[in-house]
Amino acid sequence: MTAAGHRHTINDVTQQIRERYERFARTEAHGTSAVYEDLAMAVSRDEPALAMLARLPAAKRQPNLLFGVLRLHGVPVDRPADALAWMHENEPLVLDEMRARRTQTNEVARCAVLLPALAAIEGPLAVVEAGASAGLCLLFDAWRYHYVGDGIDHHVGPADADLTLTCSVEGPVPLPERIPEVGWRAGLDLNPLDPGDADNRRWLECLIWPEHDHRVRDLRSALATAQRVRPRVEPGDILGDLPDLVRQAPDGLTPVVIHSATLAYLGKRDRERFREQVRALGAHRIGLDSANAFPEVAEQLPADVNPGRHYAITLDDRLLGYAEGHGGSLSWLPDRA
Repeated sequence: MTAAGHRHTINDVTQQIRERYERFARTEAHGTSAVYEDLAMAVSRDEPALAMLARLPAAKRQPNLLFGVLRLHGVPVDRPADALAWMHENEPLVLDEMRARRTQTNEVARCAVLLPALAAIEGPLAVVEAGASAGLCLLFDAWRYHYVGDGIDHHVGPADADLTLTCSVEGPVPLPERIPEVGWRAGLDLNPLDPGDADNRRWLECLIWPEHDHRVRDLRSALATAQRVRPRVEPGDILGDLPDLVRQAPDGLTPVVIHSATLAYLGKRDRERFREQVRALGAHRIGLDSANAFPEVAEQLPADVNPGRHYAITLDDRLLGYAEGHGGSLSWLPDRA
């Protein structure tokens, strides 16, 4: 490659990173985290920061990963100029941390938006989570749920649960009267996180956006429960190792594979492989992921849905509704009960 061609390639990469951070600021952070909106825009306008990020593999350039690393080291993310200065002064450290860590945001509130789909499947269930992190979203029956909306004030789950997840709903959501019976559960993750490990707990907190104090409280409570219950999460790849794990489910249980905010880490071909693999296993699949993961799903969403902030809820490739990415709200489409 000529020197001019090399420069052109570098410029293309930095432009892609610039657009990625601008898009994050405008479609994901806007309206929910002013701190991250400002910081993402600052990164997008800083040529040295873009050049630094270009040295990482594409999958390691995410805003959430960078911002989590900054917070892990006590960097003032609410002061973009100071944050950028620290990044430049500590570039080797930042790059090493971003290469070593993963955005394993184990958002327990996603259980509330997954539960109506899970309850639609005849049990008892064998639940396998693809991309389980510390396993918080395997513990559906450990939480109490409070669904609120126009004329809706619905509680379900154990009254003595340590954590109540509140979710605002709209549309004809089939709210369950009881938590489905889970007879067996297991998770799969490239890097399972021990909920009792102090470094893991701190990292998961750093992945929560600065203004979201309620999510930090929920995470701490959920991790305490997971530390006591110890959900099974095996190390492995969700393509190569998923079939063996699903086949371990006891007879007489209905297998269900769930995934939330997972498919963005797979390329188009691997997403299709994952979908076909679950079908071949005879398992149901419940997804809470970017609607863009599968084009036919994105086409069915209402035009006013923000694809950066809302995820599609699917059951066996059928679009049921959409939810705020962190689990705070759920909208159900008509005729999907």
